[in-house]
Amino acid sequence: MAYDSGYIDAVMGCLVQERNMDIIANNLANATTAGFKGDRLIFNDLMTRQVQTNHDQGSLQHTGNPLDVAIVGRGFFQVQTPNGIRLTRNGALHMNAEGVLVDGNGNPVLGEGGQGITLNPNGPAVSIGADGTVMQGRETVGKLSVVDVTDKALLMKEGANFFTGRGGKTPPVTPVEGAGVEQGYLETTNIQVAREMVDMIQTFRAFESYQKIIHSIQAMDNSCINRVGRSA
Repeated sequence: MAYDSGYIDAVMGCLVQERNMDIIANNLANATTAGFKGDRLIFNDLMTRQVQTNHDQGSLQHTGNPLDVAIVGRGFFQVQTPNGIRLTRNGALHMNAEGVLVDGNGNPVLGEGGQGITLNPNGPAVSIGADGTVMQGRETVGKLSVVDVTDKALLMKEGANFFTGRGGKTPPVTPVEGAGVEQGYLETTNIQVAREMVDMIQTFRAFESYQKIIHSIQAMDNSCINRVGRSA
């Protein structure tokens, strides 16, 4: 019975480290994704663990693209997707053929009031103020909606660098007063590649250690079976 318990614990340890390796690999794969927030597997014990997202601010990278925007401080942009409104920190925006301001996947970025922002593709230059106000020439065409979620634990990641509510629920959002928006910049990921590489090595070594325990228990079981067989 002791061997069975130790075997189960070792197998669970392997599964946890495998999950941790998947998270680290995803972090590294998004090391150049604008606005990406890194994940960490939090260990309570072998049976209870959870993925926690680090919402710390990433650094700002100047692009010079007038439709690139970065949020400084708290908040998210709202994007209208086919599956509903989603939140993102990725401010790599552009105009589609109709002049609608969209994200990299062609989803309209919402302005205040829940409406999209439409520009004139042949119009004058676009300027975006620190409060998110979008102007084309001297005309105000809209204001980017920047909202926040007080309890980030209510958020879960979705594909395409989106956040949505856990359990299919819409997270409660509130407008960010005086939001800091920087035009011509993108927020880089908050992933620290060197740390992720160190964590990957440690995770691999932990996985190997659990594998060795499994092999040792199997060898002890086989030895016991052989002894019983000879004495029978």
